[in-house]
Amino acid sequence: GQGQGLSATAATQNPKDPKPLLDLANLYYDQKQFDHAVDWYEKALVLDPNNVNARTDLGTAYYNIGRPKDALKEYEKSLKIDPNHEPTMFNLIIVNLEGTHDMAAARAAWDRLHKRNPNYPGLEGLKDRVGPGNGASSAAPSGG
Repeated sequence: GQGQGLSATAATQNPKDPKPLLDLANLYYDQKQFDHAVDWYEKALVLDPNNVNARTDLGTAYYNIGRPKDALKEYEKSLKIDPNHEPTMFNLIIVNLEGTHDMAAARAAWDRLHKRNPNYPGLEGLKDRVGPGNGASSAAPSGG
């Protein structure tokens, strides 16, 4: 990135401005350097704790470095700030499915987003994965 002036220097020059911190965090995030992204999102959120997008991205970065429980904590905080933030709801489904393998929580998160926006991109594709259509019921033994 030549001439973008995006650097840690910019981030430290104005210690009260979360934007350069977020720019750096997003840059690392886009490059899939999630450990670095986590550092900068955390710093930015100290200055701008109600930034739901940043908090959700922090959660997703946590998930990508193998910390799904921390991810879920951030998503919960995001939804306290903005209970209708759809990307957070969607990420909750994914991390409960892939991260903590908590099917009940994944299902609840799916229902929550489906109530709010049944057409959310990717939601329909997760329907089978969150059950109950996972064949468990048909495998039940018959009485006798």
